Formats: sequence, structure tokens, C-alpha cells
Amino acid sequence: MSEIQSPVTVSNTQWLEVTLLWVAGVSAAMQFAKFSVSFEALLAHYQQGATLTGMSLSVVGIAGLIFGVSAGMIASRFGYLRVLVGALLLGGVLSFIQSTLPPFNVLLVTRILEGFSQLGVVVAAPTLIAKLSAPQHKSLTMGIWGTFFGVAFAVCGGLGKNILDTHGLGAVFLNHGFLITGMGVILFLVLKNNPVLVLAPVASNQGSVLAQMLRIYQNPRALLPSLVFLFYTCTLVSVLTYVPSLIEDKTLHKSMLVILPLLSTGGTFLAGAIAQYLMRPQRVAFIAYLGVALAGISLLWVADMPWLFAILLGTMVLCLGMIPGASLAMIPTLARNPAEQAQGYGLLAQFGNLGATIGPPSYAALMTLFGLPGIVGLVSLICVFGVLFSLLANRIKASV
Repeated sequence: MSEIQSPVTVSNTQWLEVTLLWVAGVSAAMQFAKFSVSFEALLAHYQQGATLTGMSLSVVGIAGLIFGVSAGMIASRFGYLRVLVGALLLGGVLSFIQSTLPPFNVLLVTRILEGFSQLGVVVAAPTLIAKLSAPQHKSLTMGIWGTFFGVAFAVCGGLGKNILDTHGLGAVFLNHGFLITGMGVILFLVLKNNPVLVLAPVASNQGSVLAQMLRIYQNPRALLPSLVFLFYTCTLVSVLTYVPSLIEDKTLHKSMLVILPLLSTGGTFLAGAIAQYLMRPQRVAFIAYLGVALAGISLLWVADMPWLFAILLGTMVLCLGMIPGASLAMIPTLARNPAEQAQGYGLLAQFGNLGATIGPPSYAALMTLFGLPGIVGLVSLICVFGVLFSLLANRIKASV
């Protein structure tokens, strides 16, 4: 292995650059959100049925599921800024193609390729944010970064829906193309001569790809934050999708569909702030999983009281939202160099896609068989594992 220089540390957080990187993350998450908000329009235009059209939404995650770890290694070898800008520009080209409303098989190909674009951003951008953050702000900036997914869905649910209703399906993709391409150009111009990034080490000559992957999976500094994150991704989408339907009050049910994603996003930012100023992120994750378990079990006792049920459900989702903020903050806290950070984010992306794949069908099956007790039982089991891996991560000495 070639010698790696000590990473350059900034004494003052470069907030403008961090904010631009966060916006780039929002633009990448819109690759999921733009198809979610336009799902009915896609059904009407392509006439492919709900299953195939649904595939066009979920197929973006395949790249992260298969190549998450590899993306971290590639980013560390070729440079995080190159990977980030390339991923954003690729995303722009694919959105421009989608704006022409091509044949459905071509659309599916663009969605598969968008998975690589999205993966490049979620591996490179948080690594760059950590580099540009002063030590006293890293947990806070990771908490901010962790909100990008929820913000993307909120923006697409508001502004994106207005564009869809006013100008049609193609305009949604065209506007996204301009946004994500613009972020790629802006970040290249802003960061290309940044001394922190120019002097940052780039790992090389670390052996075969298989050997590197095995080392990453065996590295608890990368593995444990990803395992903490895995059980969150198994749960959040399923809870947001299935549990609100159990609220009998229709008005309250409709309101919770808006409130719950906002609570999740707020929890992510809150976790970053707590991890920065009050306690280690591992302890934040531990407390969050305990909160999820307690609120979830309490739902069984208030199932026939809609308002109290909604309050406890909101508490559970707020605690769930804290887990990604804590997981993201763990990586720069525990990683010993930028290459290890990138590997951690790559593994996080892979495990996140794994959880998002296995979680919803598992929860759906248990809800069909057992109703609310089935969901609460699985939530409780998942929280046991979340608490366990949070405690194990807490035993690792933080990097200096």
C-alpha cells in the first residue's frame, strides 16, 4: 500500500460549500422523488400497469445494492470531486433524455443508470462535507446532510407537483435535469481549487477489489454504522406506508401523511445537533432505537384512540428519523482517514438499499397476517438489533 498523507483539517467550516453539497444531495434524491410524485402520470402515459411502472421507481436502488462498497473504493482512487461532478452530470443527461418521454424500455435503462449517478453523489458528497467541516461541526453537518432525502420528497411533493399539473410530465424531468446539471457545474467551479480538496489524500495500490471489499466488511469502523443504518431503512418506509392507514379518522390520516415525513427529517437534523454538542452519535442511535421500541409498543394500547395513536406514531417516526443522522455522524467520528470515510458511506448506501428492499414486503406480510401487533413485533425485534449494534459501535474509540 502506498503511503497516505495525513488529511488536511480545516479550522473553520466552509458553510457555503457544505450547503452547495447538500443541495447536490437533494438534487440526487429527487431521482427517487420525481418518479414518486409523478407515478400516476407515468401510469397514464405509458400504460404499463402498476407493477412495471413501480419498477421504474425502485430500480434506481439496484446500483447501490450491488455496487455500494465498490463506489466507495472508486471514489477514494479517482477523487471525490471528480466522482461527484461526473455523477451529477450523468444524472442531468439522463433527466434530459427522460424529458422526451422515450419508450418505456429506454426509460427503464435511464433509471438503472440513474442508480449509478445517485450512488456516486451519496458516497462522494458526504465525504467532501466531512473534509470541509471543522472537527467541532462534523456531527452537525452530517445531521444536515442526512435531511437531503426527506427535503427532496417535500420539494417534489410541492413544487414538483405544481410543475406536473401545470406543464406536464416532461417538464418535471426537464427541470430536474437543469437543477442537477447546474449543481455539477457550480460545484466544479467552486471546489476545483479548494486547498483542502487539492491536498486531500487519494488511496491507491490497495490490492484487488475483492481484497479491499473483504477488508471493508471486516472493518468495524465502516461496518457498525452501516448495520445501525440497515435496521432504520428496513423500518421507516414501511411505517410511513402502512401504519397511518390504521388511523380511523380520515382527516387525521391525511394530515399524518404530511406530518410524518417532516418529523422524520426533523429527527435527522436533531440527531446531528445532539451528536455534535451533547453525546457521541453511537449513544444517540442507542437512545433513538429505545424510543422507537417504546413508542411502537405503546401503539398497541391506544389503537382505538386516533389522536393519541397519531401522537405516539409521530414520536416513533421522530425517533426513527434520528437514526440516519446518528449513523452518518458515526462515520467521520470513527473513520481514520478520508478513504475509510468514503468506504463507510459506500457500505451505508449498500446496506440502506438492502434494508429498503427487504423491509416493506416483510412488514406487509406481517400486517396482512397479524395487523398492528405484527408490525409492532417486527419493530421491536429490529430495535433489539439496532440497540445491540449501537452499543458495539460505542465501544470503538473515536478517530483523532
